[in-house]
Amino acid sequence: MPDPKTPRKNLLQPRREAGASLIARHPKASLAIAAAVGLLASYLIRGGSDRQILPLTPVVEAVLNDPETPRVGSPASPVTIVVFTDYQCPICRGTDPALERLLRRDGRVRVMFKDWPILGPGSRLAARTALAADRQGRYLAMHRALMATRLPLTEANMPTIGRAAGVDWPRLTVDLARDGVAIDRLLARQSQQAWSLGLEGTPAYLVGPLLVRGGLDDRALARAIAEARRRE
Repeated sequence: MPDPKTPRKNLLQPRREAGASLIARHPKASLAIAAAVGLLASYLIRGGSDRQILPLTPVVEAVLNDPETPRVGSPASPVTIVVFTDYQCPICRGTDPALERLLRRDGRVRVMFKDWPILGPGSRLAARTALAADRQGRYLAMHRALMATRLPLTEANMPTIGRAAGVDWPRLTVDLARDGVAIDRLLARQSQQAWSLGLEGTPAYLVGPLLVRGGLDDRALARAIAEARRRE
């Protein structure tokens, strides 16, 4: 029988030390991975989404009326969808095609894209690039290319992704240098809007008055729009 005074060996210590070593070597990558895992776990625990009806408060009005937010569709569309995304968020990447299919089949919606880069430097680089592409009317094409690419989101890969999206890359670099401060202000504003809505991470949607936390596939997106139309 072991002596109760003898300290027990901590079987978890080697794993903890290995984890600490990994974080020390790659702090930014480890932070991004931890955030992504946490958001995914939160999403799965909620069963895919968390919904609430929002009144038209000043916060919601600020989200809907920011003139610099990229958008697709007519302002007269009866339902506005606001989507908060991060280009390194796996759920955002998995559900973005549903939004693309919606835009092709339903001409009675308007979509506003809120870039919220919370998963590290690659996310911020991609968001700034997409917003710079908006200066030449190529935001949506760049957004889709960034969501679909398998390339790491690095400075070296951005020109390849941009050209595949039909972006005039020399012009984009000029626009980004000239408008970088304005783009950073927009990103800061959109981050504040997300926090003001009580969002914990991406993706999140405001479909009419319906706030949905978590990803929406085709069927869930259709249900959210139908509910928003019933509440018009």
